Amino acid sequence: MPGKDMDTDAGRPEPFQFTQPPMSGRKEMMAMTNPLFKRLVHFLHRKHGPGLDLDDHEIGFLRLIEGKHANDQAPLSWWCAFNNVDGDKIIKKLRGRGYITLSDYRYNVGKSTVPVLKSVLKAHHFHTKGKKADLVERVLANISGCDCSRHFTQSYYVYTQKALDALREANIRAEEEYNIRIDLIRRGDYAKLKAKLYPNRSEHWGTEDTFFDTLDFIMRHGFEGFGLSENTRQDISAFMALRAIDYSSRDCSTYKNDIFRYLTSAGIDYRTLRVHDSLLSYAAKNEIEDHDEIYGIYCQFIIDRARSTAELNEYRRLGVKKIKVDTVACQECGLSKHGKTYPINKAPILPSCWNCRCIYTC
Repeated sequence: MPGKDMDTDAGRPEPFQFTQPPMSGRKEMMAMTNPLFKRLVHFLHRKHGPGLDLDDHEIGFLRLIEGKHANDQAPLSWWCAFNNVDGDKIIKKLRGRGYITLSDYRYNVGKSTVPVLKSVLKAHHFHTKGKKADLVERVLANISGCDCSRHFTQSYYVYTQKALDALREANIRAEEEYNIRIDLIRRGDYAKLKAKLYPNRSEHWGTEDTFFDTLDFIMRHGFEGFGLSENTRQDISAFMALRAIDYSSRDCSTYKNDIFRYLTSAGIDYRTLRVHDSLLSYAAKNEIEDHDEIYGIYCQFIIDRARSTAELNEYRRLGVKKIKVDTVACQECGLSKHGKTYPINKAPILPSCWNCRCIYTC
């Protein structure tokens, strides 16, 4: 939901800024070296520093708005609908508080398409050969700013320095929070993790039991058979587990890089690990040679299996006796299992293959 401080009405008090009262000599030195004083300064900086007058949704919106068309009637409409926020209000707040502004003609020229750049150059009797970067440079070097503004009328939202500072601060905080969540998973403190991620119980995508079951499956079975020690296996599975229950924490490529970095720090080359023969066969059949992509397929497979296990457990708790596997969308399983019904305790755990698209239905 949008934060309370959405409006930019005149008369709004400025955000609180901590200033140290004037001191001198020995008193100043004692205060500056006092651990409690240092903690107070750190707290106030973190609470009222750059970008901290924005809530999490506004920071998320700020991350995505740069380079978007300024005359778009519904900027980032998909993101706003998913997060149930008002994009127009957020834009007003970001502009009112100096986080974003409209682009100048130089930026607009750089965002323009090659056909438009060539037409402008041709109209001003300049040659039109070269790559886009050459065309942009030619326009800016030879056509006045006034003429560029007349030709390139589409404007965009761009960051100010205040936005860059805010995002840098937000990234530091997000990284700290991410590490805390990973540590909670490794310690098995799933209840505390859920309370941090979903303080409002109605916001979560499943029940409390499915949340715990998903994490438990991944921590038990993630990277089984890869030749890793149990501690290392669980440590890297935690990255995958957090991705499974909180998609906002890391995108697909980033959480895989977290896994690779951890293995590298432990002196393990992930390219030398034992990968399931069936996955290697699937990769060879589909001409997939990139290790990152192969590991991405594996991680998504385990995440989907964890969710399916949690889903089956939930059906059992609800008293469902039989379950149907819908395979219409799955080319791998469609011919062999189409429309098959199973007793709940004998249902196959999905996905059943590396490219499986099967789902459970009652």
